[in-house]
Amino acid sequence: MHNRLLKVLVLASMFVMAGWGTVIPFGSDLVNEGNNQTASNVVITPHPAWGSLSPYSWISYANTGVGGGAISPANTTIPGTPTAIFTEWLPAWTGSVNVTVFADDTADVYLYDNANPTGLLLKAANPIQDSACAAGPIGCQPNESWTSGWIPVDFSGAAWLEIRAYQRAGGPFGVLYGGEAQVVPEPGTYVLLGAGLIGLGLLRRMRASRQ
Repeated sequence: MHNRLLKVLVLASMFVMAGWGTVIPFGSDLVNEGNNQTASNVVITPHPAWGSLSPYSWISYANTGVGGGAISPANTTIPGTPTAIFTEWLPAWTGSVNVTVFADDTADVYLYDNANPTGLLLKAANPIQDSACAAGPIGCQPNESWTSGWIPVDFSGAAWLEIRAYQRAGGPFGVLYGGEAQVVPEPGTYVLLGAGLIGLGLLRRMRASRQ
């Protein structure tokens, strides 16, 4: 009976350690995301000059890409009210996040969590325009993406990213992003891990005493 219990504890600790620090990919794929204009994001047809970030798609709050039926949002200013705010809800227990962002014309990127209830600015919008969008990060062309690097996230509650996109010079409008969330174990897994480690120690002692 004792040996069976110890084996269960050992297996539990192995499963916990196997899932330690899980990395979960996310991006503009219409999953766990939304916006402040129409709530539901849509995939748009990108301009030929825009960059790509496989497997994710350029998105917007409506058909603001290129092609038949597309609309062009009104221009806005920086600083000022964003054309649209896109939200990506991070997985539960996210302890750090790394994200790459494109935007036409540009965007602010914010992190919200329990430690930053009013938002932590990760990257400010670029007000300098070129012939396509912003002249450099955050912009729309292949060399104008911005990558955050790993940013700590307070995993004690809900967390999300906000991409506040600005239309600056007419034409198509949208955002493209992708990244990874480093997920820490839930509190209960610490208990399982501790029990498993204790079980390993007891098992070794029992084996040693029989020799």
